[in-house]
This record gives sequence, structure tokens and C-alpha cells, in this order.
Amino acid sequence: METINERFAHLLKEKQISIKEMAHRMGKSEVYVRKLTQAGQSFGIEPVRATIDALPDVSPDWLLYGRGDVLRPRLTTNTEGRGVPYYEDIEATCSLLSTYDDSPERPTFFIDYEHFNDCTAYLPVVGDSMVPQYCAGEIIAVKRVWNLDIIQWGEAYLVVTDSEANSLRTVKLVHPGPTPAELTLRASNPDYAGDMVIPKAHIVALFLIKGKIKRNQL
Repeated sequence: METINERFAHLLKEKQISIKEMAHRMGKSEVYVRKLTQAGQSFGIEPVRATIDALPDVSPDWLLYGRGDVLRPRLTTNTEGRGVPYYEDIEATCSLLSTYDDSPERPTFFIDYEHFNDCTAYLPVVGDSMVPQYCAGEIIAVKRVWNLDIIQWGEAYLVVTDSEANSLRTVKLVHPGPTPAELTLRASNPDYAGDMVIPKAHIVALFLIKGKIKRNQL
């Protein structure tokens, strides 16, 4: 299946969807859908979007390039401990830190998603300082970083500080500080002007944000 037309035709056959049904799902004519299954026919971004909208479990990477599996990796939730813990209250980040091991918070549930299963936790986004990159109501997958001297500059991190730095729990873009002993935190929302400089000594924990999940996927 070297062409996208071949993959589209295979998809309909694999999922046992007729041309008529697919046309209805895509809001297109049967002639339109039939042409998409034929070699050499144009298959631009618009029919790709229509296909993914009609069949949301299909992997765009497979449809476009033939890479990976036909279907997206499954995302499931459970309370049995499979996967990565999700904490509904962002204050529960306390339970992720070694100083709070004596009384850890119980996760709301666990999220089992292959690509993020090496993460430390999932947490909800609070506030709008990181719009449009991360919006309130979305869920971020975070992985704890132990060496504060090795930072991916310009990437988003969850930063947790001690009381000397106002006990922050904030998601920000991290950049080099004025000195090697400091980090600069920056919002992606242009309405939030100004940088925040935090001494590394006051950072209790740092978590790299590996990705996000929209709540309507759970």
C-alpha cells in the first residue's frame, strides 16, 4: 500500500465500510469517495481531514505516510493502577515529591496510553498563561527531571518551588537565567508580559511536559 489511495481503500475494506456509508460519514458524494480509492486520484489535506473526522480511531500518520499501525494507540482509564496516575487537583503535585511520601494523595484514576506511559503523572492545566500551547481544561503528561543542569531550553515544564519562592506550581517555558544558578520562566500567552527568574536552589521539582490530552478524549 504505497499510495494514500490504496491505504484509504484498504481502510474501508478492513473496517467493512461501504462507499455509500463512508460518503454519508464524510458528508460527500459516493462519486467523491469512490475516486479517493482509485490510484492516481488527488488526495489532498481536505479529504484526509474528512476521513479522520469520520473515523477518529484511524492514525493520521498511517493514512498519510503508511507509518505505524492503522489505528491510533488506545487511551484507557482505570482505577487498578495500570498506566500513569492522573491527579484532578494540581495541588496533588505534592504527592509526587519525595518530601510528601508519608502522606501521598490518591490518584483520581490512571491513564494507560502507550506513548506517555514513561511519564510521572497527568495533571489538569490551570489558568491561561500558556494559551494557546496549553489551555485550561486540558490534561498534561509530565515526566520528572532530576538534573537541573540539563534543560531543554524553550520547552514547557511544570515548575514546583519551595516557600522561599512563593510555593509555585506553574507551567512555563524554561529559558537560561541571568546566571547558571537561575532559570527564567516565561509564559507563552502574549498577554502575560515579563519573565520570572527563579534560583535553582528554590526549585523543589521540575517536570518536562511531554504532551497533552484533551478532556473529551477521556
